[in-house]
Amino acid sequence: MFSKEVAAVNTTDTSLVDHSESSLSVDTMNMAPPVARKRGILSNSILKRFAVNVASLFSLHVANMLLPLLTVPYVVRIIGPERLGLLNFSQAFVAYFTLLINYGFDMASVRAIAADRTNKELANRVFSEVVVGKSLLWVVSTIIFGLITYFAPEFREHYWLHICTYIGSIGIVFFPVWLYQAMEKLGRVALFNMIIKVLVTLTVFVFIRKPEDYIYQNLSLSLSQVVISIIAFSWAVNRFQITFSWPAKAQLLKRFRDDSTLFFTSVVATIYAGSNIFLLGIFSTAYNVGIFSAGTRIVGIAQAFVSLALNQAFFPIVANAFGQSQEKGLNVVRTIFFPVTLLMILISAGLWLIAPIFISLFYGARFEDAVIVLRIVSLLPITLGLNSLLGVHTMLSLRMDKAFFRVSAIGSVVSLTLNALLIQRFGHIGVASSWVTTEVFVVVSFYVYLRYKGVHIIKLAYLRDAVTFSKNQLATLFKQ
Repeated sequence: MFSKEVAAVNTTDTSLVDHSESSLSVDTMNMAPPVARKRGILSNSILKRFAVNVASLFSLHVANMLLPLLTVPYVVRIIGPERLGLLNFSQAFVAYFTLLINYGFDMASVRAIAADRTNKELANRVFSEVVVGKSLLWVVSTIIFGLITYFAPEFREHYWLHICTYIGSIGIVFFPVWLYQAMEKLGRVALFNMIIKVLVTLTVFVFIRKPEDYIYQNLSLSLSQVVISIIAFSWAVNRFQITFSWPAKAQLLKRFRDDSTLFFTSVVATIYAGSNIFLLGIFSTAYNVGIFSAGTRIVGIAQAFVSLALNQAFFPIVANAFGQSQEKGLNVVRTIFFPVTLLMILISAGLWLIAPIFISLFYGARFEDAVIVLRIVSLLPITLGLNSLLGVHTMLSLRMDKAFFRVSAIGSVVSLTLNALLIQRFGHIGVASSWVTTEVFVVVSFYVYLRYKGVHIIKLAYLRDAVTFSKNQLATLFKQ
């Protein structure tokens, strides 16, 4: 999934210098405005645009959710837990190269463009820098990938699988999801994602007929991503009238320097949130990886939907509000905080309840051990929602990048320590417990730091205002 002085944003500067951490004290500014005042912050036009984005994302994400689930009972009964573990291990391995290619460009670019999306010169410059930067990093990551896959025996054993998975990294270079996000045109992104899922679903039923065909699962996903990414790239250039120009060396180096904090934050966040399957595959068995993957599959789908709504549809609105003033940005976050938290609690409770039914229906008796995994990780939608609201939308929008990085780094240490203690003894259950514990630690740390800086997001007064405001806005929207 930032940079500005406390009072205003310099929309042409994507510097990640932390200007606010030493002097920020928000609560002293009487930051609990009445409902009437909030109506000017989330106007009807803004809420309509947000509602349209979320509605299109939701409807298309339902299809994205259902299509892969259609293939699960078919695929897992053919390939079994071990090969399912290999597929997910390969994806976790390639995810590190995806992280390198993204670098931190996506979030910083959304923040820069969304704050002043009518500035064509800014959009052209950022677009050119990001595309060239990602292309250079793809070359570097390909060299590293080739060396590891060839010289490390445990990777060379399944090198064709890893190559099939890595092909999809080309799509990371060309899919400008960050541009769609900044321009608040996320319905198109959801449509492209749905097309990918349809293509993958069709190829799975065609090509996977025996256990040895499992490799085609990742290959079909990679090829679909590449094709759709190129289409999305071309459409974005024409739709947003982007003019590409090769950036100067000094300009490109500045982009790398400015976005470096976000890159290292992504690295440490990936260590505690995205390395569970990879570490389990290295220090345990493919069976444990398969069981863990099955238990976390539906939670991953729920998390993806939350990410679409909060980090893609909502983040540009927050960035634009903070671009106007710190007060407006915080009021937007406070308005949405309690409804989002309640929704996440309901999702987590639902996942806990349906765990036995879901595993039995979609995976069968061989995956019975995945039920306990699913019930443990059913808490993750709550932590993801709170992480987004407190960390991404609040801390990063207030330019608390360094503090965000420090908390994420400590979370990585906590995750690695817990995994070292729990993997060999408890396997998939240990990794699931480690993941949830680390996420809770990170969310609590975000909250404590914000309180320390005088930023209060959670108060009973804000709850009353949020309820009243939401009722008024929903009534207006439905009436119109």
